[in-house]
Amino acid sequence: MVANSCEVIIQPVCLRFRWHQDELVYLFSSAPEQQLDRMELMLGIDPADQPIFRSNVGFLPVASTVLIRGEKTLLVDPGNHHIGAYSILWHALQSRGVEFNDIDLIVTTHTHSDHAAAITQLPGKPWLLGADELDEMALIEGSPIVEAKKSMMGPITEIVDELELMPGIVAFPTPGHSAGHISLVADTEAGRVLIAGDLTMTKAEYTHRDYSHWYNQQQLDLLHSSLDRAQSYKPDVVIPGHDRQFST
Repeated sequence: MVANSCEVIIQPVCLRFRWHQDELVYLFSSAPEQQLDRMELMLGIDPADQPIFRSNVGFLPVASTVLIRGEKTLLVDPGNHHIGAYSILWHALQSRGVEFNDIDLIVTTHTHSDHAAAITQLPGKPWLLGADELDEMALIEGSPIVEAKKSMMGPITEIVDELELMPGIVAFPTPGHSAGHISLVADTEAGRVLIAGDLTMTKAEYTHRDYSHWYNQQQLDLLHSSLDRAQSYKPDVVIPGHDRQFST
């Protein structure tokens, strides 16, 4: 019998904000699709007109943070900087009787800050991520920051193919959202769970392949092939990066 458990310990949410007449105006909607592209569409933001970081729409995303317990204890996507800095992650783990020292492995589906910045709260812990992710991280945060984070972590494993992390838990490459994105499948007493990260940020991306307007054609091609691979595992439950978990 599979003894693994898999649960979301920090649920996703996202605030949008925009500079207007010297003030920041904050926007919020409960619908994940609205939090992402639809707010931009409402404001007339077109990827063809400007890059995402010049669009005058900022965001404070909180991604799904997942705790897996079995032969080992894994923490997947520890979260954004403020999730770590303000002890949100600590409290979420404490509520389940888990200390930082109990974590055997940190897994980041990718290195975007909303998923990976809080690794700094777990120095010395082994870190698993996809090949090419550290290079992508350097493009966004700069090489000195990446080197500093690497130096504070324990052994780093970069996967290039399917890897069993412990019985019933497999990580595998799902590039598209980022070059080295990975996802996981976890066999649990409740069924097979796909921890998708931002392979599918929302349920609509999984069920209808309704992907963000920011993706270029090369990224879309990778996302479709990666999702084909993820769906071949026939998960019973999907945990998206920025939406609530759902049954397939």
